[in-house]
Amino acid sequence: MSEVSFRLALPEDLDQIAALEERCFPEEPWSRGMFEEELKNDLALFVVAEEQGTDGNGEHCPANDRIVGYIIAWVIAPAESQVGSIAVLPEYRRHGLGRQLMEILLAACRETGTRDTYLEVRVSNEPAIAMYKSLGFENDGIRKRYYQDGEDAYTMARHEAFADKESADSAPAPEEKK
Repeated sequence: MSEVSFRLALPEDLDQIAALEERCFPEEPWSRGMFEEELKNDLALFVVAEEQGTDGNGEHCPANDRIVGYIIAWVIAPAESQVGSIAVLPEYRRHGLGRQLMEILLAACRETGTRDTYLEVRVSNEPAIAMYKSLGFENDGIRKRYYQDGEDAYTMARHEAFADKESADSAPAPEEKK
């Protein structure tokens, strides 16, 4: 895996993000228009993980950069945020990118004074559940038949007063693309 950096999503990323979404969630992907709306949403944090592309000589070539993951979350109350979606391409999973995206989110939440963060996750997604628990999330309930295919979702919550602060404190802020 080449070097990966994290930055705020841009309109020119939308085609790659929509293609990533189709690969990660073929049963019920968000549409390109939904992602476009999130770019305009003042309450949204929309961060991408971007692999640095190279040319034939192994030199960085921005034209070959590739979006390999993203996270979208919203500040839905003065001290509360909700993870809307997080995705990492299958071939990039198990390399810590999902965790890094979550740590960036949690650091941003801390900066804005958000104390509680919520999310839903498929009950069958054991790797994601384990990652969320390692970041201080706890099962908060269950949403029956939450997904279009009828699968249930766990609701998970992270309350800042009880969470391990080390992981989010060390997360770098996403960069703006230059």
